[in-house]
Amino acid sequence: MRNTVLALTLAGLALAVSPGAAFAHAKLVSSTPAANSTVAKANAKSINLTFNEKLIASTVKADLLMTGMPGMKDHAPMKVAFSSMMGRDGKSMMLMPKKALVPGTYKVTWSAAGADTHRMGSEFSFTVK
Repeated sequence: MRNTVLALTLAGLALAVSPGAAFAHAKLVSSTPAANSTVAKANAKSINLTFNEKLIASTVKADLLMTGMPGMKDHAPMKVAFSSMMGRDGKSMMLMPKKALVPGTYKVTWSAAGADTHRMGSEFSFTVK
C-alpha cells in the first residue's frame, strides 16, 4: 500500500513538472484596432480580439466603453451597445457595435477562461478619429 501511494505521488509530480503539463492562462495576443492606436471612423466597424488559446465560451465577457469625446473635457464613460460572436477557432472574438463609433476614445475590457479554467482579463484603449 505504501509503495502504491509513493508511486502515485511520484507519477503526479512527474506530470506536474513535465513541459507538456504546463497550464497557460488565456491572454489577448492581438486586437484590431490595436491597443493605443488611432483609427479612422470608417475602419472602426468592429473590434476583433485574438487570444493565445481556445476559450471556454461560457466564461467570455466583454465591455465596450466610450471614455472620451473631442471637446468634452469631463466626459463620463458611456457603455456602447454591441453584439458579439466567437470565432470558429475558439481563439477569437468579434465585437460589433450596434451604431457606428463616433470620434472619441474607447476602452475594451474582457475576461475569459481557457483550458485551465482560471478567469483572466485585461483592457485596452483606442481612439477613433
